[in-house]
Amino acid sequence: MLKLSPRLRRWLFNRHTAFLLFIAVFTLIEQLLGGLSSFVYHIPFEGPLLLYLYWLLDAIQRQDRWTAWLAALPLVCLYGLYDGFFLAYGSVFRVVNFSELPELMQVLPLPHKTLLAGILFLPWLPVLLRIDLRRYRLALAGCVPGLLLAASTQFAAEPFVNGFDSIGTDVVVWSDELSVENNGRFAMLLYFEAQRRVALAQSATYRDRPGYAAQAEALARALADNGAGRHVHLVVMESFIDPTLFKGVQYSRDTRHPDFVARFGKNAGYSLSPVFGGGTAQAEFEVLCGVPAFHALSSIEFNAFTGAAAYCMPGILRQTGYRTLASNAYKPSFFNAVKAYAGIGFAETYFPIEYARQRDSYISVADMPAREEYLFDGDLFTQNLAFVGKALQDNPGQPILNYVLSMYGHFPHTMDVTRRPPVLTMKASHNDGQLLLAANQHYYRTEAIAAYVRKLSELDPKSLIVLISDHLPPLEDGTGSYKRLGYLANIEDSTFYNRILVVEDGKPRRYRNLHHFDVPSIVFNYLTDGWYCKNYECNLLRTTRERAGYYERYMRLMAHAVETQP
Repeated sequence: MLKLSPRLRRWLFNRHTAFLLFIAVFTLIEQLLGGLSSFVYHIPFEGPLLLYLYWLLDAIQRQDRWTAWLAALPLVCLYGLYDGFFLAYGSVFRVVNFSELPELMQVLPLPHKTLLAGILFLPWLPVLLRIDLRRYRLALAGCVPGLLLAASTQFAAEPFVNGFDSIGTDVVVWSDELSVENNGRFAMLLYFEAQRRVALAQSATYRDRPGYAAQAEALARALADNGAGRHVHLVVMESFIDPTLFKGVQYSRDTRHPDFVARFGKNAGYSLSPVFGGGTAQAEFEVLCGVPAFHALSSIEFNAFTGAAAYCMPGILRQTGYRTLASNAYKPSFFNAVKAYAGIGFAETYFPIEYARQRDSYISVADMPAREEYLFDGDLFTQNLAFVGKALQDNPGQPILNYVLSMYGHFPHTMDVTRRPPVLTMKASHNDGQLLLAANQHYYRTEAIAAYVRKLSELDPKSLIVLISDHLPPLEDGTGSYKRLGYLANIEDSTFYNRILVVEDGKPRRYRNLHHFDVPSIVFNYLTDGWYCKNYECNLLRTTRERAGYYERYMRLMAHAVETQP
């Protein structure tokens, strides 16, 4: 039998190798649960980084039997949060996602806020309380490599990216998931941040305000010359999930209201959202600006807007003489909405008066039941109809863009049973209580949609109405619930398929599968009776262009959206 020397045995079998083995097993379990690939696949690249972090957390503490365990705890929790984010939202976590925490804390229920805060901060508390001040020289010296590495992503971002590309396994430009699986979670966390800093620096090369403005003016003139002048009503609906698309679920009745079925029948189409489970502003960005949300400059494009004119679809229509109106059913501080809407091109923005008492508004949540937390779609639509009716009456010759963002379907799908009692039950192999709540909400939401479209068509018969879901809700188990319950039979990218409803001159119309960034093309093409898609690049009638082909256009738009002087 092979005998190992005591020194070799100590080198092979110690707390550090035990830690790596634990991480390998832990991430393998996460992979089996639907998370990212096991740490085993990228040990050569991420292993040294993880060992360094573990050694540092171990070295700065008092040395006793608890040291090794407490040093591992923060890193294990970070790995768990990383994969938890992927399971919940279907996307890979980036450093800049930390900027979304304020918005997340606003909308999460108290138990979820407490859990998130606990996992983020509590694991670090024992380490901080156990810091051995006598080892300060070791701690200071040990921090230097980590600080230099982090600083390089900010101050030497381009060399960092170039160096990573040359030694990394494979960075897949079209898949963050594969890039992480090839190189590791923490390694790609640093890479994505450096890549973002490079994109910020590169945006300056795309900035040409006179040329960009002239291009927007030329499009506005072309639209006006070719008939643009009818009213447009565009509604982005929070988490408007269609429960009938789950193959593994049976309901006690149709989840759609009969009025909705009678009006739309089989004319409800599909549009691919850039996000799943959250990030409404990303869906808004695509719907309003007509380019994919690459999150190259920020995890949420809206957060980067300064109010400078970005000439998105509302800005173009404003140049043709439209009155551009944005009505948001939530708080103006949410996702930098005020500056983002200004940069996008809205001349008037409205939020519930209770959330923005310093602003004029027609929206009120005064009658909203406390249990529901968010304004019901039907109540929002009723207020919007009165507002639109007055706008058309006051200025009958001016076309309007009436943009509305709802919030009612937001997780956790709470319902006031006195106003909206449950109307259905469900049977499924995987019992998801959030889906049952969302299905009951869907019945009332489709009733509200049918009434809104009917009344809006009566009020404004020669107009375009578009209603689109921002993203699918996370339900109880994130993407896991969708897979287990067979949403759209688990086709590729199934969790990004959302419903879109289009009504042209009072009649529903179904387009082939679209992306959210195709909505401006629907608007421009309708307003010009088909001229736009014959003369401009348009995905409505031809094969969908790959997302990567929009990157240059995206960078030009964002380069002007982030200008410090509006």
